[in-house]
Amino acid sequence: MTSTSPHRHSAQQLIAIAAQMIATKQTKSGVVADVGAAVVSTDGDVYTGVCVGTDSNTICAERTAIATMIGASQSYLVHTVVAVWKHEDGAIYVIPPCGHCRQFIADMHPDNITVTQVILSHNLVVPLSALLPYYDWWAKQPDCTSV
Repeated sequence: MTSTSPHRHSAQQLIAIAAQMIATKQTKSGVVADVGAAVVSTDGDVYTGVCVGTDSNTICAERTAIATMIGASQSYLVHTVVAVWKHEDGAIYVIPPCGHCRQFIADMHPDNITVTQVILSHNLVVPLSALLPYYDWWAKQPDCTSV
Protein backbone atom coordinates (compact mmCIF):
# COMPACT_ATOMS: atom_id res chain seq x y z
CA MET A 1 0.00 0.00 0.00
CA THR A 2 1.30 3.45 -0.92
CA SER A 3 -0.08 6.77 0.34
CA THR A 4 -0.31 9.78 -1.91
CA SER A 5 -3.00 11.79 -3.65
CA PRO A 6 -5.07 9.68 -6.06
CA HIS A 7 -3.92 12.01 -8.82
CA ARG A 8 -0.21 11.38 -8.19
CA HIS A 9 -0.21 7.98 -9.82
CA SER A 10 0.04 7.93 -13.58
CA ALA A 11 -1.69 5.21 -15.55
CA GLN A 12 1.73 3.81 -16.44
CA GLN A 13 2.76 3.66 -12.76
CA LEU A 14 -0.43 1.83 -11.79
CA ILE A 15 -0.02 -0.58 -14.71
CA ALA A 16 3.50 -1.33 -13.45
CA ILE A 17 2.28 -1.84 -9.88
CA ALA A 18 -0.41 -4.27 -11.07
CA ALA A 19 2.10 -6.10 -13.28
CA GLN A 20 4.43 -6.60 -10.31
CA MET A 21 1.70 -8.66 -8.65
CA ILE A 22 1.69 -11.28 -11.40
CA ALA A 23 3.33 -14.55 -10.35
CA THR A 24 1.45 -17.13 -12.39
CA LYS A 25 1.17 -20.53 -10.76
CA GLN A 26 -0.65 -23.58 -12.01
CA THR A 27 -2.46 -25.34 -9.17
CA LYS A 28 -4.22 -28.69 -9.00
CA SER A 29 -7.49 -27.09 -10.04
CA GLY A 30 -6.66 -23.84 -11.79
CA VAL A 31 -4.36 -20.90 -12.26
CA VAL A 32 -3.45 -18.34 -9.61
CA ALA A 33 -1.97 -14.86 -9.98
CA ASP A 34 -1.98 -14.67 -13.78
CA VAL A 35 -3.78 -11.32 -13.53
CA GLY A 36 -2.75 -8.49 -11.23
CA ALA A 37 -4.76 -5.42 -10.29
CA ALA A 38 -4.20 -2.11 -8.58
CA VAL A 39 -6.94 0.06 -7.14
CA VAL A 40 -6.54 3.54 -5.73
CA SER A 41 -8.84 4.69 -2.94
CA THR A 42 -10.13 8.24 -2.84
CA ASP A 43 -7.53 8.81 -0.10
CA GLY A 44 -4.78 7.97 -2.60
CA ASP A 45 -3.78 4.63 -1.14
CA VAL A 46 -2.94 1.87 -3.62
CA TYR A 47 -4.17 -1.67 -2.98
CA THR A 48 -3.27 -4.69 -5.06
CA GLY A 49 -4.72 -8.09 -5.76
CA VAL A 50 -4.39 -11.13 -7.98
CA CYS A 51 -6.82 -13.42 -9.75
CA VAL A 52 -7.45 -16.75 -8.06
CA GLY A 53 -8.98 -19.31 -10.41
CA THR A 54 -9.95 -22.81 -9.35
CA ASP A 55 -12.39 -25.41 -10.58
CA SER A 56 -14.92 -24.25 -8.00
CA ASN A 57 -14.75 -20.50 -8.64
CA THR A 58 -12.71 -17.61 -9.93
CA ILE A 59 -12.10 -14.42 -7.99
CA CYS A 60 -10.84 -11.66 -10.23
CA ALA A 61 -7.84 -9.54 -9.33
CA GLU A 62 -9.93 -6.36 -9.19
CA ARG A 63 -12.21 -7.88 -6.55
CA THR A 64 -9.33 -9.13 -4.40
CA ALA A 65 -7.71 -5.67 -4.54
CA ILE A 66 -10.99 -3.99 -3.60
CA ALA A 67 -11.54 -6.47 -0.76
CA THR A 68 -8.07 -5.61 0.54
CA MET A 69 -8.92 -1.90 0.31
CA ILE A 70 -12.16 -2.37 2.22
CA GLY A 71 -10.45 -4.45 4.92
CA ALA A 72 -7.66 -1.94 5.38
CA SER A 73 -9.53 1.34 5.12
CA GLN A 74 -13.25 0.64 5.34
CA SER A 75 -13.55 2.73 2.17
CA TYR A 76 -15.91 1.58 -0.55
CA LEU A 77 -15.11 4.39 -2.97
CA VAL A 78 -12.72 3.39 -5.75
CA HIS A 79 -10.88 6.25 -7.45
CA THR A 80 -8.95 4.24 -10.06
CA VAL A 81 -8.70 0.60 -11.13
CA VAL A 82 -6.45 -1.27 -13.53
CA ALA A 83 -5.96 -4.97 -14.27
CA VAL A 84 -3.17 -6.52 -16.29
CA TRP A 85 -2.44 -9.96 -17.68
CA LYS A 86 0.95 -11.33 -18.59
CA HIS A 87 1.28 -13.47 -21.71
CA GLU A 88 3.63 -16.44 -21.57
CA ASP A 89 6.00 -14.51 -23.87
CA GLY A 90 6.29 -11.86 -21.14
CA ALA A 91 4.15 -9.18 -22.81
CA ILE A 92 1.89 -7.26 -20.43
CA TYR A 93 -1.68 -6.48 -21.50
CA VAL A 94 -4.09 -4.12 -19.76
CA ILE A 95 -7.48 -5.80 -19.63
CA PRO A 96 -10.83 -4.16 -18.87
CA PRO A 97 -12.79 -5.37 -15.86
CA CYS A 98 -15.13 -8.23 -16.71
CA GLY A 99 -18.87 -7.64 -16.40
CA HIS A 100 -18.95 -9.12 -12.91
CA CYS A 101 -16.18 -6.78 -11.73
CA ARG A 102 -17.81 -3.75 -13.37
CA GLN A 103 -21.04 -4.45 -11.52
CA PHE A 104 -19.16 -5.29 -8.30
CA ILE A 105 -17.42 -1.90 -8.36
CA ALA A 106 -20.72 -0.13 -9.05
CA ASP A 107 -22.40 -2.02 -6.20
CA MET A 108 -19.71 -1.12 -3.66
CA HIS A 109 -20.76 2.55 -3.54
CA PRO A 110 -23.35 4.52 -5.54
CA ASP A 111 -20.75 7.16 -6.46
CA ASN A 112 -18.35 4.63 -8.00
CA ILE A 113 -20.28 4.70 -11.28
CA THR A 114 -19.08 8.27 -11.86
CA VAL A 115 -16.03 8.51 -9.57
CA THR A 116 -14.16 5.35 -10.57
CA GLN A 117 -11.69 5.77 -13.41
CA VAL A 118 -10.82 2.61 -15.34
CA ILE A 119 -7.39 2.45 -16.95
CA LEU A 120 -7.62 0.76 -20.36
CA SER A 121 -4.09 1.66 -21.51
CA HIS A 122 -1.31 4.04 -20.55
CA ASN A 123 -3.14 6.79 -22.46
CA LEU A 124 -6.82 5.79 -22.15
CA VAL A 125 -8.75 6.17 -18.91
CA VAL A 126 -12.56 6.14 -18.83
CA PRO A 127 -15.19 6.44 -16.10
CA LEU A 128 -16.84 3.21 -14.99
CA SER A 129 -20.11 4.55 -16.44
CA ALA A 130 -18.60 4.20 -19.94
CA LEU A 131 -18.31 0.45 -19.35
CA LEU A 132 -21.80 0.18 -17.81
CA PRO A 133 -23.77 2.53 -20.08
CA TYR A 134 -27.26 1.38 -19.04
CA TYR A 135 -26.63 0.87 -15.32
CA ASP A 136 -29.57 3.10 -14.31
CA TRP A 137 -31.92 2.56 -17.22
CA TRP A 138 -35.22 0.96 -16.47
CA ALA A 139 -38.04 1.20 -18.97
CA LYS A 140 -41.56 0.80 -17.72
CA GLN A 141 -43.54 -1.22 -20.21
CA PRO A 142 -47.17 -0.77 -21.15
CA ASP A 143 -49.65 -3.31 -19.89
CA CYS A 144 -48.59 -6.55 -21.54
CA THR A 145 -51.38 -8.74 -20.15
CA SER A 146 -53.65 -8.22 -23.16
CA VAL A 147 -51.20 -9.51 -25.76
